[in-house]
Amino acid sequence: MSRSAVSVRRAVPGDVPALVALWEQLREEGLRRRGNAVETPDLAAGRFELALADDATRVVVAVVEDEIIGMAQLCRTPPTLLADSSSVELTAMCVADAHRRRGAGKALVAAAVGYADELDAESVIVSVFPQHREANRFYARLGFAPLVVRRVASVAALRRRLGSPEARASLLRRELHVPRRATIRRLATRPIAVPQKRD
Repeated sequence: MSRSAVSVRRAVPGDVPALVALWEQLREEGLRRRGNAVETPDLAAGRFELALADDATRVVVAVVEDEIIGMAQLCRTPPTLLADSSSVELTAMCVADAHRRRGAGKALVAAAVGYADELDAESVIVSVFPQHREANRFYARLGFAPLVVRRVASVAALRRRLGSPEARASLLRRELHVPRRATIRRLATRPIAVPQKRD
């Protein structure tokens, strides 16, 4: 297959089964390692349908001879306190194993650049799993440079850590690298043995 055979178009509802198949591959490569294994293909299909109906995002597919071989989601990010211009964020990009190294990835990135031009955005941001060495090398070759590390925590976990005085104290100890004083407390509360006099 030649590189010129790859085309990119906007995804449509009829593409959802192919998108879910690519999502399952992406899940095997990275999502499952983040503990997201409870999500099912049916739930993923519902999320794709919502994304396709959302004007604030664009899902694109890479196609060869009417076969969908890759996908990506493009979202506009507004200016922030640290960035004075909007960007296009490229997420969930995946190319089927059998079609890698043939231009589909570059075609999807080019679609992100085109979308950025439409929105008059100045940059493209990519989200990629840190363990994906091949993907990270691919983006680096295209000129993407590391900027920030994005960390994720569930609301429930944060609530547990921040909600009680004990949790806040524990979090503060970790931040300040203060050792726990459990050993000292145990020694302080241990009864002292008093020797008895013998008659």
